[in-house]
Amino acid sequence: MANLALGIDTGGTFTDGVIFDLDKKTVEATTKVETTRHNLTLAINRCLDNLVARLEEKKGKQVDLRQLRMVSLSTTLATNAIVEGQGVEVGLIQIGFKAREGLPTPYYAVIPGGCTIKGRIKEEVDLDFAKKAILEIKDQVDAFAVSGYLSIRNPVQEMQVTELIRELTGYPVVAAHHLSSDLGMHERTVTAVLNARLMPLITDLMDSVKEGMDRHGINAPLMVVRGDGSLISESKAREKPIETILSGPAASIIGALTLTGIQEGIVIDMGGTTTDVAVLRDGRPSLNLEGAEVGGWLTRVKAAQITTIGLGGDSLIQVSKNAILSVGPQRVFPLSWIATQFPHLTDELEEIDPVDYLSMETQPATILTYIRDPFKIKLTKTEEQILQIIREKPHTLHHISKKLDKEIDLLPWRRLVSVASVHRASLTPTDILHVTGKLNLWNKQAAELGTAMLARRYNAEIEEFAEVVMEEIIYKLAALTLDRLLAEEGAKFSLTDENSGNYLLKKVLSSKKESQNDQINFSAALKHPMVAVGAPVDAYFPELADRLQAELHLPQFADVANAVGTVSGKAVERATVLVKPGEGGGFIVHMPNQREFFMIFDEAIDYACKEGKKFVYEQASETGAVNIETILDRQDRYSNLVGASEHENSDQRIFIESIIDISAVGRPWN
Repeated sequence: MANLALGIDTGGTFTDGVIFDLDKKTVEATTKVETTRHNLTLAINRCLDNLVARLEEKKGKQVDLRQLRMVSLSTTLATNAIVEGQGVEVGLIQIGFKAREGLPTPYYAVIPGGCTIKGRIKEEVDLDFAKKAILEIKDQVDAFAVSGYLSIRNPVQEMQVTELIRELTGYPVVAAHHLSSDLGMHERTVTAVLNARLMPLITDLMDSVKEGMDRHGINAPLMVVRGDGSLISESKAREKPIETILSGPAASIIGALTLTGIQEGIVIDMGGTTTDVAVLRDGRPSLNLEGAEVGGWLTRVKAAQITTIGLGGDSLIQVSKNAILSVGPQRVFPLSWIATQFPHLTDELEEIDPVDYLSMETQPATILTYIRDPFKIKLTKTEEQILQIIREKPHTLHHISKKLDKEIDLLPWRRLVSVASVHRASLTPTDILHVTGKLNLWNKQAAELGTAMLARRYNAEIEEFAEVVMEEIIYKLAALTLDRLLAEEGAKFSLTDENSGNYLLKKVLSSKKESQNDQINFSAALKHPMVAVGAPVDAYFPELADRLQAELHLPQFADVANAVGTVSGKAVERATVLVKPGEGGGFIVHMPNQREFFMIFDEAIDYACKEGKKFVYEQASETGAVNIETILDRQDRYSNLVGASEHENSDQRIFIESIIDISAVGRPWN
């Protein structure tokens, strides 16, 4: 049997899957199923069943997945959870400092301790004090995080408190020094708390995938895509789920590279919920070395430099009562899709007279569909009545208002949406594509009904309104693309920030359309190719590339590029080792997990290089990597004495530090 791998991407809208030939670098089977958020196992099982059926159809014989070499997973679950504030409650123990800014948990305690920038313990940790603080928080949380003052220079106190928490509670616990060796106490602390919060969510996803693998007798190692596109083992992902933020977009970048072979270019991934853009340089995405920012929290997780906007096939299209159009960022079910699942909704949409809605705030084609009862909030009587009406099947707000004999704008449904008890269906770009004939998957009549209502609010004919919506989407995609490229050049402004930039961008996009009022012709031409991946890209990107004068690549299997990327990455482990002068002479080696002292510089450097290589090699081996290669980059930093030139001998310079960056790169399957 060929060396085959299974790739799965679990997104907010769809779960994609591929069977990939690791030797030939070819896609053997693909599938795209809806993500069942309430039960991820359902989507995973459907994905696997479809892949088996399609591979057997292609091969003309029964397929045995037990011989798969690898299963690999990417997901937006961690990113979405941080943005939406989901996950377990976390108790934070701060050693030797108190965070001066906000934290992603209200449950924290400060205990004495901490060390100096050189790693010398400046105050011993009081374990009795720590025990009391832990027990006071214990019953209010499900996990713990520990962050010590300058623990990256000496992690011993974090290790002591971490072990104490395990002994006292048995809860999952995260030590900040395990996640980052960078300075920035607040960012490292936030990273540790978010990591602890995400543990059960990622565990649920892993368990769903493992259950599907067991069902098909698959015994291959399970790998997970990091936010930089590299792969880590299942056990590492369970331990460090924070590293999977931006996993889905990173997988799309690697998938685009695999499908096209393009080494320099801009990759745009348009899905159902978001559009992500990143730049490829020398066959790798640019990295955000300062740390990824997600949901307003700046972390110390190194991830691909990705810009994301809330624009996709399922984005909500709205027209205000004063005829202002907006697309996104909220995600809803398309009318065409939900009317296919529940045909009675077409009749309910037909009952709506758009004239009645011209002056109302509510979007006329809004449909509410039941997800679950809320966990903790107390509902009003009307909210309970709304849930009761839609519990068996979804209904339009028009239908609900008649049932309750209440004005639509007075119905209290928005809180039910915000707490995820109810999900909306309304007009989306997917519906517009059905109306224009560019897509023919679901119920076109429902899409036309919803478009007619908003066209009436916009004071336009259906065809004109559909064109205006398409123009708005093209504009948003162009702004996203050009702003990302400007940022790569170091620009400190956005085309969409100022009226002048907004005007200029619209002139660039309309450069191919003649106007008698034009005094200056503006245009843009992208230097490198544009690679577009994701389900709806055929509908938008040929036009966008034409207006931006860009070479466009729409690769085969573009709709499942993220799943291809999951099985195309390498296992990569990185570490930074510092060698610094000691306080009274000699040299200190700061390893990720320890601190050592040497009197002789060369001995310190030799130890740092040897133990650093050993450390990253062992980390990569634990990931399951084989054929591991270690790469070392050393930078010595000196400060010149006053009056001395850079070309003076070494006696005229003061040693500051040696920075040794070490990487271990291996194949993620054996």
